[in-house]
Amino acid sequence: MSTLVQLELDESGEDRRKLLDHQMALEFTNICFKGERKDGDGRKTILENVSGRFAPGRLTAILGPSGAGKSSLLNILSGFKKHGVIGSVMVNGETLGEESFRNKCVYIAQDFDLCDHLTVLETLDYAAELKMTGSSSPMVRKKKVNDILDVLGLRHTMATLVKNLSGGEKKRLSIGIELVTNPPIILLDEPTSGLDSVSAMQLVTYIKTLAAEGRTIVSVIHQPASSLFRLFDDLFLLSAGKCIYSGPLDGMVASFGEAGFHCPKYYNRADFALEIASMPSCPGIELLTLRYNNSAFFFAQLRVIAHILVAFLLGVVFYNCGKDASTAMTNVAAMFFFHMFIFFGNAMPCTITFPLEAKVFVREHLNNWYSLEAYYVSKIFADLPLQLLCPSVFVIITYFLTGQPMEPSRFFMFWAITLLLGIFAQTVGLLSGAAFGIQMATFFVPCLTIPSLLFSGFFIKSYELLDFLQPLPYTSFFRYSMQGSLQAIYGYNRTDYPCSEVLCYYNRPGKLLKFMDTPETGFEWNVLAMVGFIALFQALLYFSLRRRLKAFQ
Repeated sequence: MSTLVQLELDESGEDRRKLLDHQMALEFTNICFKGERKDGDGRKTILENVSGRFAPGRLTAILGPSGAGKSSLLNILSGFKKHGVIGSVMVNGETLGEESFRNKCVYIAQDFDLCDHLTVLETLDYAAELKMTGSSSPMVRKKKVNDILDVLGLRHTMATLVKNLSGGEKKRLSIGIELVTNPPIILLDEPTSGLDSVSAMQLVTYIKTLAAEGRTIVSVIHQPASSLFRLFDDLFLLSAGKCIYSGPLDGMVASFGEAGFHCPKYYNRADFALEIASMPSCPGIELLTLRYNNSAFFFAQLRVIAHILVAFLLGVVFYNCGKDASTAMTNVAAMFFFHMFIFFGNAMPCTITFPLEAKVFVREHLNNWYSLEAYYVSKIFADLPLQLLCPSVFVIITYFLTGQPMEPSRFFMFWAITLLLGIFAQTVGLLSGAAFGIQMATFFVPCLTIPSLLFSGFFIKSYELLDFLQPLPYTSFFRYSMQGSLQAIYGYNRTDYPCSEVLCYYNRPGKLLKFMDTPETGFEWNVLAMVGFIALFQALLYFSLRRRLKAFQ
């Protein structure tokens, strides 16, 4: 059993293990704070939409250049600063009252005043008597003080006056005073400030030991040496009041590398992070989307290439199946796969659009850069050229390779219904990302698609369904796109076409349409149905964006 866990022994000596059983994660969302300018000319933004989570058992460093908002953030998280603060601070997902929060979170400021004429032991004894409950016996309090002396390496200084302690020893004593209540969350403001490298290393080593016991420990750190910096588990990097990186320290270099910022070999990672955060044009939280912006054109190229490659693949597999009546059902299967790829090839890439840009959009909208409507329209039209290009290239290749009728009107009809399906797929992808985020969006799209595929008429005809299920095909967007494609290829009085076998049951196109439960005319109604689906999901997309915007506010 570790020393720190023993700090919760009761009078009978039974170990409660309160700390390990009640680990606390500190979470904060959209913290905004404005402070008075030094020249008295209005207020300036100190923190802008800062969100994060500090996990138990991990030592987190808050790093950033001077004026980035490090100490302000720590003051807000500790509850010391409340006036003019917007946002929420939670513990394990719950907003606590002030008294309850104080019992769980302690804040150790950079300049921690101590009574110079007390010894280390007297200082800890007084702290234990004042901070521990009245039910604790003198023996329990004495044991707790002794444990703290051992854990923080202060045993040899217990009889030394505070005024005679070194800087590192004073820092450790200030932490020890707060440890008497065994807090699960500890916030420290530049604990290594004023210490030499050896003392700073010793102090952070002790702090890391405390974190390893299950505490959530967050420390503002100022220009740490490489050997000191690697003791931290996580990094929260601030630049001009915005978070530009939050995550494991070991993942920081790779993340910035993917965003276009490369750390030289054998370079201090702390210096590298500070140099990026200190750039005059540092994009703040836009750095999180820089990776997406830098690769957006390459990503667009991939979408076009994927459509071309899959088009050739399907064209070769179903080569000339549309020219012979004996392969009529194979041709229907080919069209089904065409629609499957067009939908997923355009829906899935769009699921990442809003999640990657959410924080940037919210900040710029709240700063009155543009309206929600302007953002909504821009996202629709920004992807429109790709929505026109990808299905068009795909249709041109597959239409001719699979031997569909060489009639301009039929080609145009087939292209139009496929294009509408692609636009609808884009809308579904944007809606999924806006409403659910990336992870849930990848689950929502297939869940929406499977029922539509099931009732599309390809697997089971509507007249074969049970009576209470027969209305469901009218809710399937794949039904309307498939019917439109079948009408484009086989409808509108298409003449009989060649049969390479002795007998072809579907040499008359009307027979095939009847089997597929598709009328020979009425293409315009399928187009209207697809337009209706697009309009409905576009409306849902707009309201999802508005709902998410309110959630961020």
